[in-house]
Amino acid sequence: MKTSFATALLAFFMWLFTSCTAAINLNETSDFQTCLRTPSSCTRLILDSNQMTGSLPSELGALSSLSYLHIGNNQFTGTVPTELGTLTSLTSLQCGGNQLTGTLPTELIALTRLTWMGFYNNQLTGTVMTELGIMTSLRRINLHHNQLTGSLPSELRALTSVNLVVWGHSC
Repeated sequence: MKTSFATALLAFFMWLFTSCTAAINLNETSDFQTCLRTPSSCTRLILDSNQMTGSLPSELGALSSLSYLHIGNNQFTGTVPTELGTLTSLTSLQCGGNQLTGTLPTELIALTRLTWMGFYNNQLTGTVMTELGIMTSLRRINLHHNQLTGSLPSELRALTSVNLVVWGHSC
């Protein structure tokens, strides 16, 4: 059974209100209020450094107009939802500084507009997927301080447009 957009958004915002253990970052209050009033036109969801806990909900994938999703420096656990791969308007995805586990979902390669990807300071495992090499819009990838193994894929090293790949203690 397919979940309606409205149902998915309601579930997401219910999760948001029950997971937030601190005030929403006041620097981004206007963006957050826009998302609450008209979720279908929400283009930026920036919830960095709010001491939020729990798993990331799959309903994030219903926010189809998002260009910025910044949820870093919280205490999120669990795996990265595959539904993030449906957010094809994203240009910036920042999920660093949490406790995310597992591997990055291959569905993320559908984010062809993505210029910034940050999953640093988590507990991600496995190898860096070679498919990141086809994401030619990427300008910055930050994956340091995870539990990644292996070496940087040649496909990723071949991206001449990537200005910075922070590898740090990943491998």
